[in-house]
Amino acid sequence: MVEREPSEIDSVTIEPTYCHRCGTELGTEEWEGREVPWCPECDVVFSQLPSTGVHVVVHDDEEVLLLDEPVPQHEGLWSLPGGFTKYDEGPKESLLRELAEETGLAADPADLEFLTILHVELPDRGLYLITYRVDREAVSGELTPEAEGFEASFVPVETVRNSPDRIRESDVDRIEQALAAREE
Repeated sequence: MVEREPSEIDSVTIEPTYCHRCGTELGTEEWEGREVPWCPECDVVFSQLPSTGVHVVVHDDEEVLLLDEPVPQHEGLWSLPGGFTKYDEGPKESLLRELAEETGLAADPADLEFLTILHVELPDRGLYLITYRVDREAVSGELTPEAEGFEASFVPVETVRNSPDRIRESDVDRIEQALAAREE
């Protein structure tokens, strides 16, 4: 195919098979050096947006809240509470929903402090993970795992630091950033 400029570009969160404008089955077109979904009727190229996720580091000076979830991407690993934003939610709103769903804990959005944005490249998509921190004393509720087989607990920071096989390096990095931010 010859690379050319489409008449329009629509950004979408999932790769479509039909045009949302006219209903035509999509083909592909070369655009910016790659094959992308394209509507021949509307001459629209569909550019896939990276997914946005949110995480929170809930901590004090000694412990950090971690999950042990029986899901494939986390099997055998501790992870930070969080998940994906929904189309009608802002990052803080998504984060508070995920925190409540996964741990039973609640926080005031005003107590969430922006920490960092992590870009993750997966084989089929890119992710942006917005990470916040909140002091442990600012959360309320009873720590309750999401479902049977899920675990949520406050883990000593030293245990986390000494368990590189139990937690992703990116999670440890964000925990360290949160601890440093608390000291400021």
